[in-house]
Amino acid sequence: MKNKYNWDLEDILNNDTLENLYKKWKKSIDLILKMHNTFYLSLENFVKFHEEREKNTILTNKIFNYISNNLNEDTANPTWLSWSQKLRNDAQAYSEATSDEENIIIDNEKKIREYLKDPRLKEYIRLYELLFKNKKRILSKKEEKLLSQLSKTSSGFEDIYSSVVDTTIKYADVKNKNNKKVKLESMAKVYKCLKSSDRILRKNAWISFNKAYYDNRYILTNTLHYNYLDLNQSAKIRKYKDYVESSCDADEVNRDFLLNIYKGVERFAPIYKNFSNSRNKILKKIYGFKNLYPWDKNVSIVKKINDNYTIEKIQEDLLKVFNCFGKEYTETVKKAFNEKWISWLPKKNKHSGAYSIGGTQGLKKYYISMNFDKTIKSLYTAAHELGHSLHSYYINKNQTVHASCSIFYAEIASITNEMLLSYYLLENTKSNDEKIYILDEVINGFFSTTTRQIIFSNFEYEMIEKLNNNLPITFETITETYKDMNEKYTNFKKKKSTKEPLLYSLSTILRIDHFYVGNFYVYKYAIGQICAIIISKKIYEGDKDAIKRYFDFLKSGSSLSPIDTIKLLGIDFSKKEVWDECFKNINDLIVEFNKITLKYM
Repeated sequence: MKNKYNWDLEDILNNDTLENLYKKWKKSIDLILKMHNTFYLSLENFVKFHEEREKNTILTNKIFNYISNNLNEDTANPTWLSWSQKLRNDAQAYSEATSDEENIIIDNEKKIREYLKDPRLKEYIRLYELLFKNKKRILSKKEEKLLSQLSKTSSGFEDIYSSVVDTTIKYADVKNKNNKKVKLESMAKVYKCLKSSDRILRKNAWISFNKAYYDNRYILTNTLHYNYLDLNQSAKIRKYKDYVESSCDADEVNRDFLLNIYKGVERFAPIYKNFSNSRNKILKKIYGFKNLYPWDKNVSIVKKINDNYTIEKIQEDLLKVFNCFGKEYTETVKKAFNEKWISWLPKKNKHSGAYSIGGTQGLKKYYISMNFDKTIKSLYTAAHELGHSLHSYYINKNQTVHASCSIFYAEIASITNEMLLSYYLLENTKSNDEKIYILDEVINGFFSTTTRQIIFSNFEYEMIEKLNNNLPITFETITETYKDMNEKYTNFKKKKSTKEPLLYSLSTILRIDHFYVGNFYVYKYAIGQICAIIISKKIYEGDKDAIKRYFDFLKSGSSLSPIDTIKLLGIDFSKKEVWDECFKNINDLIVEFNKITLKYM
């Protein structure tokens, strides 16, 4: 039975072996390196070079996904750890050997523009236009090679953060209401305790968790500071004002677009505050709390919910939900279920959480990893990840050169699926408790991916501004900025957190792992959420134009700029109407939530 719920990674190899596939990949790299200094000399050389690069991309995707997904099934497996390191080292060597490619292209711009007139190269025009547009950012061959060599250390801050979190930070054991010791050996165990009905356990777990980060605040502060300093300096080397401008440019947007997103999400502050106050009153009423503390916020607003799902029940429900997309979509979802695209079950050393794979060009299955636990959250997780996988399916069916998906809009398909599931459940359940639970999850989810993520993004923006103005980045300036951002986007006045244990919660801003990755992108979660809440309602209501637009979006890959890709949905963030529609959709859900919960008041 367990094998029934495993994924079929062997399909990636297609009756080959990993060793043989790796040899083919290395041979392809050798061929590309031989072409490296001559690919621009003639049209035929140029065409053959790109043909080989496409073959190499497919081989890379197969090898990377086979190794990484096997490793994620058993993160302690020495065989897959070894393969992963080998792949990383060989890929880095290849990157260094071709680090001057952009210089060669810029030096031969006139000739390459002529080549691009050939119909065989039509799909590459957008890529080269972007490169030519940014040619002032490209350094000399010697400098580019040096930066490529230095890139080995670019993930250092992420690794340091991971080491601190995984090995240095330890959560103190806590006591429950029966005075029994509970070990907090992992973050997952902490989160489980924070949802416990045992208030004493919740409080002790909350303190243990936050104090662990608070006690390590100075090493985390320094790591974050030097990470931002490194990213900012790297951007300035390429003649950008700063890291923010560099990141925006990579997404073909400007600073004004980013600030407009901040301004738009700030509009949600009043309804965020109203919903939070309403929810807090209900929690007090349900659980008899005189006061509400941070460790009470994660308890369910509904004491009992159906948490006895089977995998088969999840599959059955989701096929009903996705029926609005038509036959091809639902048949592909059936393939995902029947042809073992999904690793459903938790197991020892398996990667926690869930994901749908990237780098899918050349693959026939768009794999999903999750940790099914019988709860309604597993139902939502499956819906979410299938959104990503079906997005990959439509991209690969319709694109070759542009068969990728930008982080800028990657979450739209997954959150749209979640919203469609919510609408379906709200319509098809007679239980007020279940409706309250779903509305609570949807509304909280909306604010988590808009308000909360914009708080984080605007915080990052302000940190970079501090660097630009030679201002200090200390734990005190970090936490003060964090409090300012919370007040700005929630309308809750900032308080002086000088007493333990509430003081510990200030360390929250230091445990956002995205900050240490080197990609200014958390604001894009808000973009995905806003797009999804607009398009999903239209789809669920049977708007045929919206459904057509949605499939145009799914098929487009990276063939357009991120903003133009989103415009395929009929959404233009520069238009006030978009923000009005989003505000109305979420406010309607809040009104429905308040209406149903009146019985508790």
